[in-house]
Amino acid sequence: MPIYLYLSTYIILIIGLSAYISRSSTTEDFLIGGRNRNALGILLSKFAGAIGVSTLITYTGYAYKFGWGLFAMSIGSVVGYLIFAFWATPKIKELSIKGTFYTQGDLPAYVTSNEKTSLVTNSITVIVQFFWVLLSLVGGAKIIAFFDLFSYNTSLLITTSVVMIYVLLSGFKAVMITDIIQALIILCFISILIFGIVDLQDFNSVLSTSTHENVKLGSIIGLVLYGSLSVFGLADRYQLCYAAKDEKSLKKGMALAIIPVLIIAFLLLIIGLYAYNQNPSLDPDTVFVYAMQNFVHQSWVPLLLILFFAGLMSTADTSIFAVASHVVYTSKKDKKVKTLRFATITTVILAYSIALFWKDIVDITIVGAALRMTLSVAMIYVIRKKSNSGRFIASALGGIVGLVIGILIFGTKPTIAITVLIGSLLGLIYRSK
Repeated sequence: MPIYLYLSTYIILIIGLSAYISRSSTTEDFLIGGRNRNALGILLSKFAGAIGVSTLITYTGYAYKFGWGLFAMSIGSVVGYLIFAFWATPKIKELSIKGTFYTQGDLPAYVTSNEKTSLVTNSITVIVQFFWVLLSLVGGAKIIAFFDLFSYNTSLLITTSVVMIYVLLSGFKAVMITDIIQALIILCFISILIFGIVDLQDFNSVLSTSTHENVKLGSIIGLVLYGSLSVFGLADRYQLCYAAKDEKSLKKGMALAIIPVLIIAFLLLIIGLYAYNQNPSLDPDTVFVYAMQNFVHQSWVPLLLILFFAGLMSTADTSIFAVASHVVYTSKKDKKVKTLRFATITTVILAYSIALFWKDIVDITIVGAALRMTLSVAMIYVIRKKSNSGRFIASALGGIVGLVIGILIFGTKPTIAITVLIGSLLGLIYRSK
């Protein structure tokens, strides 16, 4: 069947490219992309890492349920991307050159001169990124299994195996270079889906659709907070800063990455609104799969699934490398590549094993999004070159406490981002001697 030919071709391409890259890769290439990535590489890697399976499912569900209210989160994302790009990245790059950083925790350890801040940061980062490894793998495998291309277990095995192989071969350099391919695939995938759904005559009516539910104020505030702050709490953003060849490339790549993200958000809005026009009684969690199943000609489905299969790897590889590199952050540089490879294998096996049994995705996505914010305020504190380690640690732990309290009070709703922010800010009150 053509679908298996497409899949085999893609897998051979990705693994072959990584094997070719590994022939000339240095230790710095493997660990941090050689610190010579240009603006386009930063842009596409940032975009590919930001758009994953959970994003496709959740954004489309929000569009179906809340319509244009989806862009409450996007407003926050624009603000967050621009502040991070033009204010934070020059400071992060300057400090990373002085301290030769590899992990997110290296930054607070350097600024505060306290290794405990590195331990706290990297420990939280491992939890956050592992969360998103699971979301990528589970969400992707469930959708592929839904269309009977492979069983859930087989989809999971193929995805984890391919990602593990090319990360083992070339490390962070492979992640960044394959992200370029995967970013283009994601855009192509969504464009084909839109092409199959809406013709020009329907377009205006789709955009004018009003859904039956409005976004509540608490959710709007939560989504805006998440969009604007989450970029400061994610390890892969910092590793991209370390990997950039210079400040100009870094600022340009990070700032322009918001453009394809907004394009994808708009296209998912169209899919959600069109689905609402066709069937206003769907479960929002199933809208994306419903669109793939019902709105495109069946001859397109095999290609869509292959493109989807490739696209889901873009977040899985980023998160897997982040987990592995932050687990082994204390290892000596001459042994770091070897220990990182071992940690990569361990991470993939553990994620695969958990994903065999844990298959729920949407509610956990909201918790994962809030979890991404727990380090944001603390990281902003050290980016400003504030050096009190007690305030940093208290802010990070305060974010965790705020997350727990938010879940207990509000449940798995975007509103919990407010309690995460409050907990993080209250933590800054504490000051160590």
